[in-house]
Amino acid sequence: MKKIILIVMCAISFSSCKKFLAEYSQTDLVPKTTEDYAGILVTDGYPGQRILQAYVGLLSDDVECFFTPKGRVLVGNAVRGSAAFQWQPDYVENIGEVEIKNNINSWQTYYQGILGTNVAIQYMDGAIGPDDNKFQYKGEAYALRAYYYFQLVNLYGLPYNDKLTSPAKNPGVPLVLTANLSDEFIPRASVQEVYTQIERDLDSAIYCLNKGKKYNNKTRLSHVAAHLLASRVYLYEDKWEQSIAHADEVIKYHPTLMNLNTWDGYPDPESKPVTGLKNVETIWAFGMNQEQLPSLLVEPYGISTDLYNSFADNDLRKFINIAENFGPLLDIFGVVYSDMKNTISGSTTSSTVSAHFSTCFRSAEAYLNRAEAYIQLFKKGQADADNKALQSLNTLRQNRIDKYSFQAWETAPADTLLKHCREERRRELFREEAHRWFDLRRYGMPSIRHIYRPTETITEVYELKERDPQYVIPIPQAVLTRNPLLTQNTLFAGPRVAL
Repeated sequence: MKKIILIVMCAISFSSCKKFLAEYSQTDLVPKTTEDYAGILVTDGYPGQRILQAYVGLLSDDVECFFTPKGRVLVGNAVRGSAAFQWQPDYVENIGEVEIKNNINSWQTYYQGILGTNVAIQYMDGAIGPDDNKFQYKGEAYALRAYYYFQLVNLYGLPYNDKLTSPAKNPGVPLVLTANLSDEFIPRASVQEVYTQIERDLDSAIYCLNKGKKYNNKTRLSHVAAHLLASRVYLYEDKWEQSIAHADEVIKYHPTLMNLNTWDGYPDPESKPVTGLKNVETIWAFGMNQEQLPSLLVEPYGISTDLYNSFADNDLRKFINIAENFGPLLDIFGVVYSDMKNTISGSTTSSTVSAHFSTCFRSAEAYLNRAEAYIQLFKKGQADADNKALQSLNTLRQNRIDKYSFQAWETAPADTLLKHCREERRRELFREEAHRWFDLRRYGMPSIRHIYRPTETITEVYELKERDPQYVIPIPQAVLTRNPLLTQNTLFAGPRVAL
């Protein structure tokens, strides 16, 4: 197993380390059984304690930089996060201290995971063990690889559905589909080629996971999780029927939604977590509670006033998912609006579990994906698609809105329904994975603004313009240096200055 792990580590730079491997003792253990390769998949393929893309929490319109009484001691945090928060073209290289820099190279982090999945995919068939285990672990590996490439291409490439360019011509990311070492550098595949590979991997994942059909561990990918990811992928590609079909499969096996009317007004990481491993909606739990913002940046960057005001007063998420801080609480939390989705338990054991599995795929997304896809079909003239969309939206809203004042949404023109659906998606999925940032990209990359308050006397407004180059993340310079075939994304002619 050590030998295979070394191959994974060496292959990260896409260059050969054959000399090192030749010197490595050939008597070391080589994986032989399905459980051996499953162990590699868990340690090298799954996210584990890796921070995947923490800086993305600073990019969308769901975040704001506050100055509160506690702000006097948080100026350093404000400065650390300012480059990303202001969409500076060099923020990947200049975001601040070592702890943050180590967590910002999503390119390296995702390819580490991809190479772990490649080992499982490539060698599992020849392993010793029952076939159902082989199907299960290969299915997990295919689904993981699809997820990583989906994240990568949406960070470092233009949106698939961009109306002014072609995904067949836009550069995406290199496709590394083998665990074999090679001296060859790999160029960027097109966005379309990456999505085609994602679809293939998801087809393979669903086939294998349907054979294994093990769905009792939320920390591992299942056929339901693969269907949810497929629904998301096809939504991003504007392939509405396919998105609906996969969302239907998710809801068939995991229709559960948490009814906030049964809560008493606050989240509890032990019994009523908003996200994470213990949430009843969770299909797959992974990642760290620092995934949305690193610990050094969590203050003074809080929920934006714009997002908070988008919730109606009878929307229970406004009081359960967000905490409005007054008086002494401002000194404690350092922001006006605190995110309550990523809280963790106070006990050591539970804190560890919550912190390590605080990101999740949730059933709520399937309802939102299906609703949006039906609305798009309604725009194209499909009869009754509006009612099907409203059924999904109202099912979700019925579990989020105060039951004494809930009113079901009724049909309206397609553009109005789409607007309502997208607003609901923002309210439901904020601060989870990179949903809002990726959604803004596929909505046409609109102009958004950030309010930056590093001190008591300074308030600055920064603007990300419509179709701004910074809607596509710069590739880290270290990656470009290692691989001469890679080309950098178009950069904003910075530095970006306040309005």
